[in-house]
Amino acid sequence: MQSEQFERIQDFWHRRQQLTQQELAQFYQRTIAALAPCRPREAAALGDTLADLRHHFFIEKVLGSDSTSVPIHIGALFLYFKRFIIDQLRKLPEGGGGEDDAACHLPAPDEYAQALRDYQLTPQQVRTAAETFITTLSDDLILLLRHCGCGGMPVRELAEQIASAHYHGGKLGLVHKQQGDAASAGRQIVQPAHRTTLLGAWVLNLLKLRVGDSLSAQDIDAAQIVLDILCLAALNQHVEPASTHPNINERPTA
Repeated sequence: MQSEQFERIQDFWHRRQQLTQQELAQFYQRTIAALAPCRPREAAALGDTLADLRHHFFIEKVLGSDSTSVPIHIGALFLYFKRFIIDQLRKLPEGGGGEDDAACHLPAPDEYAQALRDYQLTPQQVRTAAETFITTLSDDLILLLRHCGCGGMPVRELAEQIASAHYHGGKLGLVHKQQGDAASAGRQIVQPAHRTTLLGAWVLNLLKLRVGDSLSAQDIDAAQIVLDILCLAALNQHVEPASTHPNINERPTA
């Protein structure tokens, strides 16, 4: 999806309560198509297909929401969809949603809780810590986190809006998920080159890991969970969005 196509979705989103029937059909088709590459692992615990989930997301969370928050880039739309799926999982009775998903009886929030328990953390504690961490960042760093760290925009596209964008991006310790590799950002953030950056130091400190520790696959998974929660918190911050648009070819899959 090109940036101008996503701009069309944003325009429809702003005007969603006043759309004509033709515009509404276009809005639906464009949003569903934009979500096609997004395949959250949490969806496996639900009985619905991804196509059904995309449809329900559009009806309930796009058209049915009174929120004025519009996704600032395609990565934000993916995170909105993932958060919708997690909300659906929370509504399931204990033990899962049916016979077809008996093997996936632990909903995603519980899986996150289990993964974090070994670090004496809960998902809510991570969210609170993320919100606190964000308050220590300047608006420029928050924009870099939201657009480049969470949405996959190349830092160079913010160079005209943020002075020394590359320097600040390096100081922050931006990492990106790689397509088809859900844990790639977590693996990058705990590498030695990132451990003294703002993000790297915060993640290690939160997980009670030391800079010199040899980290396990479990540590990497926990780091990825922390980064996911941080991105959700960052995207909820009210910061003036940058005027440039992401290069969709370089963004990661949510």
